[in-house]
Amino acid sequence: MAVSPYVADKKKLEKFRKLLLQEKKRILDRVFQKEDIIKKMTEEGLTIPEELDDYARIDYTEFILSELEDIEIEILQEIDKALQRMEEGTYGLCEVCGKPIEEKRLEALPWTTLCIEHAAEAEKTRDLIDHRYTVYLRESLIPYYEPLEEDVKEEGEDK
Repeated sequence: MAVSPYVADKKKLEKFRKLLLQEKKRILDRVFQKEDIIKKMTEEGLTIPEELDDYARIDYTEFILSELEDIEIEILQEIDKALQRMEEGTYGLCEVCGKPIEEKRLEALPWTTLCIEHAAEAEKTRDLIDHRYTVYLRESLIPYYEPLEEDVKEEGEDK
């Protein structure tokens, strides 16, 4: 098996680890903002992660999972698998051809396991989580990649 160039380059590996943890944090923070979840976590003796690295070690309890969309659960699972691949030294390698996944692709979808070529092939025959996640982001109320309007208008007024 090929050696991942991302694992050999500690700076790049840390960059992708940070991207994975930031996405995990973004998904989980939506749940952690709810008072009833905070109360249940406190009752269970759990705490809300304070540091980005703490998100790598969080346990998914039933009440956290019940607050998430199915696609979010899938992405969290894929993030955890990607973090595991980092530890195993296989992160960033296409699971089909074994070649390094394009860096731009990993920047956009740091948990992906397919290079662009094989992702395009796979989309023809199966429903890829990468594609479904992109659709999910586009359809969410305030996608993370679109800046919020700085001047929010009063409801019913045109200014």
